Amino acid sequence: MFSPGFSRVAAWVVLLAGILLVSVAPLRIQAADAWPVRPIRYVVPWPAGGPSDVFGRVIASELSARLGQPVIVENRPGATGAIASQAVARSAPDGYILLAPNTVSFIGNVVASPETAGFDPLRDFTPVGLFVESELVLWAHRSSGIRTFEAFLARLHDYRAPPVTLGTTGNGTVSGLFVDLLAEHEHSALNLTRVPYKGTAPQVADLAAGHVEVGGTDYPSASGHYARGVLVPLLVIGKHRLPELPDVPASAERGIHGPDLALWNGLVAPAGIPPTVLARLRSALEQVVHSPAFRKVAEGQGNRVIFQTGEQAIARIRQELEEQRRLQARLSN
Repeated sequence: MFSPGFSRVAAWVVLLAGILLVSVAPLRIQAADAWPVRPIRYVVPWPAGGPSDVFGRVIASELSARLGQPVIVENRPGATGAIASQAVARSAPDGYILLAPNTVSFIGNVVASPETAGFDPLRDFTPVGLFVESELVLWAHRSSGIRTFEAFLARLHDYRAPPVTLGTTGNGTVSGLFVDLLAEHEHSALNLTRVPYKGTAPQVADLAAGHVEVGGTDYPSASGHYARGVLVPLLVIGKHRLPELPDVPASAERGIHGPDLALWNGLVAPAGIPPTVLARLRSALEQVVHSPAFRKVAEGQGNRVIFQTGEQAIARIRQELEEQRRLQARLSN
């Protein structure tokens, strides 16, 4: 039996624990309501100079003005976005670290190398919003002698010539998927060598220097080299031609069909972010996306401004994962 004195002590311990439990919850709510009280990290899983980095710097500046705290862009390339994605997925879901994924890092890489990717886009993250989309263009360096898509096809079927060197940004890239679709369409292996890069900026730099003959990238990243006549557009990868390249056919016109390969860029937070923080982030991002500063950068470079959030963004990510998994299964048979 316990003594009366012990019982009184035990009763005080239980009472004190109850008081603490009741008081901690309001503190947590107040902390979320006060967000942000310190700088926010905006992690870009690609090198500086690429589209995700360009968008990130505009968005970070505009978010900072609206949230009242510095938003710091941190470039963390490697493993087709997996290094940054894994790090952010393991971070505290408090709104102070965000990830800027795109179609390649969040869809293509996860489908192509699920074990290497090491994260689940739907389980490990909550979308803040998807904000731009665009089509990829297949380009050739002028020194390659390739001037049209038909000439590109002829080189791919010519095994007497050296393999065509094609730059990509890693596993599951749109250009890589397109080559797989092209091989299926042609019912033939293709004479090419894929050259992987950590991101768009280094890939375009090597393509413009002639170190690789062909590469797929967004129009804005290559437009300057195109204007100087260094790069030749061969094909728009998708269903529609680009207004900037009205004479360049889309892959669908050539009978090459597959999942929607439009490139999107977005912003996500680790799963479990407090609802109040998420709501404020989404509101601020929506304001930024529709601001003149962002629209000028995005639309001026040939991108379509969108704002997909919540269930709409989740549904798009889920659908693209399923479509690319079905494509991978089909191509592997």
